[in-house]
This record gives sequence, C-alpha cells and structure tokens, in this order.
Amino acid sequence: MTPREIAALLLKCREDQGRHLLQQLVPRMSLDALEQLVNALKMAADRYWLENVSLSFVLSGYVLLIGELSGNGSFYALGLMTRGDALRGMERHEEALPFFDAAGEEFLALHDLVGWARSRLGRISSCMRLNRMSEALRDAAAAREIFLQTNNLIRVGQLDVNTAIIHFELGQYEQALRYYDRAIEAYMLHGVNVDRLIARALANKAMALAALGRFHKAVELHQEACETFKQYGTREEISLARQYLNIADIYTAQGRYSQALMLYNRCLPLFREHQMTFAEAEVLLQMCLCLLRLNRTEEAYEMASDAVAMLRTQEGQDDSLARALMYQARAAIHEHLFEEAALQLQEASTLLLNRGLTRLAAQARFYRAELAFSIGEFEESKREVRYAADAFAEQEDVPLLAQAMLLEAHIADVRGEAEAARVLCLHALDLAEKQELFEVRYRCHALLGKLAASAGKDEEAGIFYDLAIKGIDEIQSRLILDERSSFLEDKGAIYQQAVELALQRGYLEQAFIYVEKAKSSVLGDYVRNNIDIRLRADEQVSDELLEELARLREEQAWYSSIVYETVNEANLSDTALMRIRTIGPVRAREEMRERERQIERLLEQIRLSSAHKLLQTPALTNDLVVFENWACLPSGTLLLEYYLTEQDLLIFQLTCNGIEVERVSGARPQLERLLTLWRANLDLAAQAATLPEREREFASLQENGLGLLKRLHALLIRPVVVDMQRVDHLIVVPYGMLHYLPFHCLFDGTRFLVERVQISYLPSLTLLDICLQRGARSAATPQNIQHSLVLGVSDQLPFVREEASVVARCLNAPCVLDQEATVSLLQARSSYSPVVHIAAHGLFRLDAPDFSFISLADRQLNTFEAFNLDLSLCSLLTLSACETGRASIGGIDEVIGLGRGFLYAGAASLLPTLWKVDDASSAELMEMFYRQLLQGATKAGALAQAQRAFLLRARASLHPYRLHPYFWGAFQLIGDPGPLLA
Repeated sequence: MTPREIAALLLKCREDQGRHLLQQLVPRMSLDALEQLVNALKMAADRYWLENVSLSFVLSGYVLLIGELSGNGSFYALGLMTRGDALRGMERHEEALPFFDAAGEEFLALHDLVGWARSRLGRISSCMRLNRMSEALRDAAAAREIFLQTNNLIRVGQLDVNTAIIHFELGQYEQALRYYDRAIEAYMLHGVNVDRLIARALANKAMALAALGRFHKAVELHQEACETFKQYGTREEISLARQYLNIADIYTAQGRYSQALMLYNRCLPLFREHQMTFAEAEVLLQMCLCLLRLNRTEEAYEMASDAVAMLRTQEGQDDSLARALMYQARAAIHEHLFEEAALQLQEASTLLLNRGLTRLAAQARFYRAELAFSIGEFEESKREVRYAADAFAEQEDVPLLAQAMLLEAHIADVRGEAEAARVLCLHALDLAEKQELFEVRYRCHALLGKLAASAGKDEEAGIFYDLAIKGIDEIQSRLILDERSSFLEDKGAIYQQAVELALQRGYLEQAFIYVEKAKSSVLGDYVRNNIDIRLRADEQVSDELLEELARLREEQAWYSSIVYETVNEANLSDTALMRIRTIGPVRAREEMRERERQIERLLEQIRLSSAHKLLQTPALTNDLVVFENWACLPSGTLLLEYYLTEQDLLIFQLTCNGIEVERVSGARPQLERLLTLWRANLDLAAQAATLPEREREFASLQENGLGLLKRLHALLIRPVVVDMQRVDHLIVVPYGMLHYLPFHCLFDGTRFLVERVQISYLPSLTLLDICLQRGARSAATPQNIQHSLVLGVSDQLPFVREEASVVARCLNAPCVLDQEATVSLLQARSSYSPVVHIAAHGLFRLDAPDFSFISLADRQLNTFEAFNLDLSLCSLLTLSACETGRASIGGIDEVIGLGRGFLYAGAASLLPTLWKVDDASSAELMEMFYRQLLQGATKAGALAQAQRAFLLRARASLHPYRLHPYFWGAFQLIGDPGPLLA
C-alpha cells in the first residue's frame, strides 16, 4: 500500500486496529514513505481539528506511534505537537501545554529551530486561553524572529495576529492595531494566496477599532472582509457569518437594533447547523442586549438563560460563561429580579477573578453598579461605577466608558450634586457624539434637559429636550414595526418633561408637536413613507418561510377556536371532535400561545429580511407634517387632542384659526376611576341585554351610565374654551386610556355629544391628510359603488344575515353570506371595493392585540392578515363585529389592534366597534347609516344622523332602555370623515 492509501485506511478503522496496522507496516517502510505518511496524517489531523476533534486526537496518536516505532525524533516531535493541538481543540489547555513543551524540546535537540517555532503557535493559543499572557508574548516574539529569518512571512503574520489578540484581550487596543497592521504588511509581502489571511486580519483589526469606538472604520473593514469571504462560497460561510456577527455587535452598541437583529438572524442558523455552541451562545447574548434596549426584557432574559445553559456544558469557557451570566443579570435587573441578578454577578466575578481577566471583570463591576442603582444603594453604585470607569478609561473602551460616566451622572443627580452630574453628563455626551452612540446620546440630552430645567435654565433645557426627542426619533426610525413600539415604552417621561417645559414657556405649538410625536408615530411613519411590510416571496423572503408562517397561523387559529369556543362543531368529523375534547382549553391555550410566539419571531425575521433599504436610509418624521395637517382643518371643524401627564389632563384645541390648551388638574386619577366604572356598566349592560326582564335591569344601569358619562363630559368637554355652538365637526385624538372611551356618547345632562355635533376620530393628527387624500382618491360613483363587498357570517348571531342583506341592498352590491364569506374572497375582492362591510363574530385579545380577529367562514382574519390586504380603493371599511375598534396601547401611545392593520392596508376610514355589540340594534343602525351615506351625507355626518335617529326611535318607543349607549354607541368613525360619493 502507498502512504496515501494507508492514511485513508487509518481514517476509517478503529483506533486499536489502526495501531496494530502501524506496528506491522512501519518497520518495513522507507524513510521517504514514512515521511509521506506522517505528513498525510498531520494534514488530516489539522483538517479535522474543527470538524471532528476526537478524530484529530486519534490521528495525533498515530503520528506519535510512528515516531516511537521508527525512532525518528522529528516524527515524534511532530506527533507531540499534533497531540497538543488536539487537546487545545478539546479546550483542554492545561493538558496541552506539556505536549507543546515536549515537542519544543525535541525540535531543539534536533537543532530544528523552525520546528520549535511551529510548536509555539499552539502553545501561544493555549496560554492565551489560560490567561498566561506574558508567556504567550514571549513565545510569539521568539518564534517570529525565527520565521522572519527563514522568510516564512505567513507564519510571521500569524504570530503578529496572535500578539495583537493578546493585546486586545489585555485592553491594549492601540497596540493591538499596530500588530494587526504589521501582520497585514507581512501577508502582503508574501503576496501569494493571502487574501483570506488579510481578510481575517482586517476583521480582527475592526474589532479593536470598535472597542475604541471607531465604528465607521470598523464597519468598513468588516465589510471588506465580507467581500473576500463571499468569493469562496460555502468554504468560508462561517467566516462570513462571523463578520455579520461583528458588524451586528457594532450596530447594537450604536443603537441600530433592527440592523443588528437582521444580521444576527443571518449568522445564527449557520452556527447551529455547524454545531458551534460557543458562537451560537455569543449570538444569543448579543441579541439579548438588543432586546433589552427594545424593552423586550422577558425575551432577553430567556435568551441569556439559554446561553448560560449552553456554556455550562462547555469546558474551558469560564470567560464566556461569566459574560453570559453578566448579561443574564442585566436582564434580571430589568425584570426586577434583583436577588437573582446579584447571585449571577457574584458567580461571574468569581470566574473572572480566578482567570485574571481584568477587562471583563471591570464590566462585571459596572453591572453591579447598575444593580445597586436600581435598588437605591447609591453609595455602593458610585463605588462600583467609579472603579469600572477608571478601568474603561485605562483600556480606552469608549462605549463602556460613556455608559459608565452617564450612570455616574445619574447617581450624582439623585444625590443632589447637580453640577457634578452636569459635568459628568457632558463628558459622556462628548464621547457619545464622537462615536455615534445614539442610545447614550439621547439619554445624555434628556438628563441635561432635566438638570437645566431644575436650575431654572428653561431655554437650555428646551434645547436639550428637543435634542433628546430627535435622538429617540433617529433610533426608532431605524427600527421595524413592532420594535418601534416596544422601544418607545419607557420614553414617556422624556416626552412629558418636554411638553411641560414647552407649556411653561408659552410655546403651545412646540408642546403640541411633542404630543404628536408620542402618538401613533409608528403607524404614521409607515403609512406616510409608503413602507411596504406586506408578506410576499422575493429574494429576501423564501417560499419556505412563508409556508412555515402559513402552517403556524393555521395551527394558531385551530387552538384559538378551542380556547375561545368559536369552533363550529357541527361541521367537524368525530375524529376532530375527539381531538378537541382530548386537548381541552388549558392545553389549547398553551399550544396557541407557543404558536403565537413562533409567529411573532418569524414575522420579525421576515420583516427584518425585507427592510434592508429602510434600515439603511431611515425616514425621519418632519415637524412640518403637523402644521400641514393643521392647515387641513376646514372652518367649523374643531380638533381636540388629549394628553395625560402623571396627574393632569391636557386638552389641545385646534382650529384653522389657532391653538389653545386647557389643563384639568388632577383629572387622571378621576378618569381612571370613571372609565373603570363605565366599562363595568357596559359589561353589565351586555349581560342584561340577554335577559327577559331587560326593562327592569336597564333602569338602574341607564341612570348609572348617564351619571358616569356626565362626569366624563365635565372633565373632557366642558373645559374646552372654543365656542362649541360654532362647531359642525369634532375630530377627537385620544390618548392612553381615552382610546377606550366613546366621546360621542358623553352626556351634558340633556343630550349626548353626538346630538350636538358630528364626531370622528384619529390615532394622531399626522394621519389626517393621508386619510383625506385616500378618501378623495377612492370616492365612489353610483356605478362603481356596486363593486362594494358585503360579507356576513351569522354563526350564533341571528341578525347578521339581516344586516348584511340590508347593507347590500343599500349599496346595490352582492351579499355574500356564511360559507361563501371567506378571507380568500376578501383578499381577492378588496382591492377594487369602495366599501367593504363585514358583519361577523369578532374577538379582541388584550393579551395579544395583533391576534385579535374576525371569524370568517374559512378562517380567522387577524391583524397580520389585515396588513397584507390591498385596500387602496376602499373609502370605508365597516367592521360590524364585537370589539373590532378596541386596541392595546403600546409604545407611548401606539394603538395596536385590528384597526391599524386596515389603516396600513389603505382604507380611508374605518367604522369599528368599541365593545361587544347587540346584533339586532347594529343591523338597525347600519341600515340608517348607509341610507344617509348614499344620500350624500359625509361619513361622519351619516353616522351622527343614524345615531340621532336611533335615539329618537328609542325615546318614542316602548323600550326606552335602548337609549343606553350599549345599543347605539359602539361604532366610531376613524379616519376620513368626508363623503363616500364623489
């Protein structure tokens, strides 16, 4: 057999068989053949070092055996070195060092200096892992001289890279940069097949630049390395993934969270596919940081916990485990698990001190300072952060130094040391400005604004608050849909301070702009800038992803139908019925929520993949948009925009002539109490409506309800200074809990508000011109009104068929009922329907508003599917179903629910419901509404006239209990208030 054939056989057989074979063959082989065999085994051991380190270990044993059997010192030395490399690959660095030392001695005994230098390469790596940095530097310098003398420039470059990495680990970043440059120079002098070596050196250099906060240059170098690795396809896909990881880390530090998550999602599957546990854990930890900044603390904690669990199974990864524990502790602090965080930080500190890793130990001290600050131990926090800041300054770790100085400033502020806080904050701001640390920058501006305001420097405070809000805008403009909402959740205090200061200075318009920036900014930005988030297969989103999403949706809807008892058992087989009864509602809820989490993660992944252009060139909201919409207000129209501070209510009153603002002191707690009572009254009304003795039940409910609505009127309408007698149309822009209130039902003691003025609603003023433009564009004619789409699903709702039939007759359009009223039909017909009317069962999910739904014949239509509709020619979309207008409030004042899906999809106006409607009265009200609408009334006017007519009938009827708003007040018009017909 040839040496190559022997090597191939050894790769396949058991170790004992291989050793027996060598004992037979080696004594009979020539020196030349043995040398070929040893080189083949050494190359195989190197090749399998990453793929199958156990095999690499076995192969090193074969090389050692050949050395022993042949008595060749060179072969034996090579075997010792190969065994050391195998142990190093197993993270058994303490065991590896004696083999490298023995190999070096063998090479020196043979006067083979190059061999000795080669044995130093693995030894240096193990020394670095064992934190024996001085030994590593000594070996590197000595080996480099030997390789330089023999003109082995590749090895020279590798040693310079290793030396640079040592300095990087020691926090000596400038020295690391010098060695990386020297390595690149050596590779370039060699000049042949060095492009990948140069790319790796550039990537490492970029990491040192990033540690110094030189992010722009670091990203450039990582991208240059990416272009090299892309040329090698799958052979360098892991190297490419590492560049994505490194760039993502920079984006996280800067505050570009969606861009970071997009890159993490690219590299994570590759690391998992190649079973690279350490790299996978690294991605999870960095994603954890992103999620913390996006206020998704529960997800962040789970991710960090997963990384900790993974790293506990890996030997020799104490530094990585310590880092994971630190990130887990940060997430625990945000979750208010303070005792848990303290234990995690203590374990991390112990691991780091045992290894002598001062750089990471300083980070642990910083996180302990954050923990102490969170629980009010300010002296302890000050001691810890001072230590950490000194260490970061010595290491020139600019991003962490900026964060530490900002925390010091906050500590000084709570201790009443205003000037010290200001100076520290200005230093942190200077670092953040130079390094484009967007998150730190806006937080510095906010604190400086607070400090200036406390010192009575109102003009200076106003400048800083404005910069803080613009900084928040800049970050959130680079985020995708729901990431924007979660990011804004803890920013309300900054907006409130800016609003209060502007009002104090008499700048009403500026205060109003800040209020607008806090309201439905996500939906407004996406609609105004035509940002496309519809789901479709393209070069970024595969069919497989969309198929997986479709499967998860089907399963979620199936379990949801069991949980909410909307499944139609009459149409199910016996097998399906048995399955439902076996699963039960508790198990079904668990399965449903798991599918919902998977759907949310998958949707985020898809949107990130599709949002590359948006994230690179974000569109910022222009303050002029507010004034342009203000100018859209016609004479006779009053816009009331509400804003809640911690205790007070602010009512901004806009007309074409100007702006007024009224403060109702102490209104917030009153509103919270009254709205809770109003909601209870509605719930009781819904129950009473099903009882035979309705008259008696509603007597007290009606009196109580009118009393509550009168008190709410006193808080919300009576303070308005504009003469309401001169107002024809009232536009209401609610805030917070007021989104749940039917303003048109407010009662002045004599009449409901809708009996005095027609009313429409908007999530924010910035959507007004968009809705008006849509209304004008989609204005129907008597001819194309027949293309309207009327759907009715009458499952357990006896009057739905009647309502749908009446509406269809009014519109002279087809009426699609029950089994034919499908989501598929809606998707096919909605793109050319001027009116879409859906009468069906609906459900609002407070726990998961994006999974609120309307039940059509084939499946549920939830918010995600609403986003994907084309309603560009739809003038009016009516959702005559329970609670279709209810929403959860995310961000600062972001309305999350079915409505925003339909508004994004292009509808000019929506007519949803705020509570579970009575289907009989809804049918009656809808008939009156559409008759008025088709006679030329505006949408707001038609709804007002229909509700007034309903009230007249109720007052004149034998059933005055129908005056209760439960029967007529659920519908509210959102968006364009104008006419349907051109």
